[in-house]
Amino acid sequence: MHYKTHLVIGVMLVLLSVRPCAAEQALTVTLEAGANLGELLAEGLRSNPEILAARKAAEAAQARIAQARSLDDPELNIESWSIPLNQPGNFNKANTHMVNLRQRLPFPGKLRLRGEVASQEQAMAAARYRAKEREVIAAVKKGYYDLFMADREIQITQEQLDLLERILKIAEVRYSVGKVTQQDVLKAQVEQSDLINRLIIAEQERATAEARLNTLLNRHTDAPIGRTTEHEPPAMPFEQADLYKLALDSSPQVQEAASGITQAERSHELAIKNQKYPDFTVGLGYWYVPQADSQHTYTGMLTFTIPFFWTKSKHDKEVEEASAQIARAEASYRATKNLAFLEVRESTTKLNAARKSVTLYRTGLLPQAELSLKAAEAAYQTGRLEFTGLLETERSLRDVRLGYYRTLVTLEQSLADLERAVGRDIVQ
Repeated sequence: MHYKTHLVIGVMLVLLSVRPCAAEQALTVTLEAGANLGELLAEGLRSNPEILAARKAAEAAQARIAQARSLDDPELNIESWSIPLNQPGNFNKANTHMVNLRQRLPFPGKLRLRGEVASQEQAMAAARYRAKEREVIAAVKKGYYDLFMADREIQITQEQLDLLERILKIAEVRYSVGKVTQQDVLKAQVEQSDLINRLIIAEQERATAEARLNTLLNRHTDAPIGRTTEHEPPAMPFEQADLYKLALDSSPQVQEAASGITQAERSHELAIKNQKYPDFTVGLGYWYVPQADSQHTYTGMLTFTIPFFWTKSKHDKEVEEASAQIARAEASYRATKNLAFLEVRESTTKLNAARKSVTLYRTGLLPQAELSLKAAEAAYQTGRLEFTGLLETERSLRDVRLGYYRTLVTLEQSLADLERAVGRDIVQ
């Protein structure tokens, strides 16, 4: 019976020494080269298909400005009158041959207003393009820090597996001299299985974060992204009131809404001109009359629309619609501004809270947890602490370290949301 007990313990110790090494080998394969956030952001701005679509939409809107400011195509009219039916191909028998050139001319000021309406539409498209850029930048940063968190979980879990192996060696020594029971080894095996399961989950989360980030970069979802690196969290160079002003000045959504008001106002001015003033058509024609004394003649023509009769109700409704569009645009601007201010406030609150937590972790929780583990290991070696207490201390250190990195991720992701809300980079 004593032989069987030693055999079971020996098999467990072999398993404990082999499985972490396999996990470490997998970790080495997964995390090879470093991932540079700046390079990922540049690639995202260059390759993201949604940014490309928004940029092309802005370019299309730019091309429409010249179209809106241009006259309609001129009309060239060629006619022959009174050709005999019995000689349909004999144009010499025609009474008159005419060549007429006509051009439609809007009332002065209408082309300018049409161009201004198109210009504001281009400004709105350009703002949507910039908003998409800021959205992708924020998404890449948040995706990067999701990947960062998965890397830290893998790293911490692997380090905890290494720590557990050291604890097991202590337990083995104490068991050999009869100071602990087999129960300590069994508890260590359960803890080791839990850590390996956590490592599997962390690697799955990393693969998911990697695929999402690759999608933003327009890469294949399986493209490898190297291990993320840790750096000091940035300082906040702006006060709350400054951030609100930045949002008003730089937010693409706010700028788009402001351009929407201007566009609606110009559309209203154009509707009033269409309601009150006619458009014209001018023409010049050459007539050749073979049978007349004056065979070569010309004609001049001027026609104009009459917006004052049965089409008046149509133009009145156009003005009414344009007035409603101004009110809609103004309400949309207020809503967009309020939402931008709300996002600034929420992101700033999260960022400030995360910054305080990072300081607390660095100055208090992390050093205390590390000292507690060292003290627990020493106490366990001397028999002043049960194995359960040592495992609890080890778990506490793991939770504190993971909590610290989650807080770092919250800080960075809140900063990304804040920069998206104000429409520009806040820290370099």
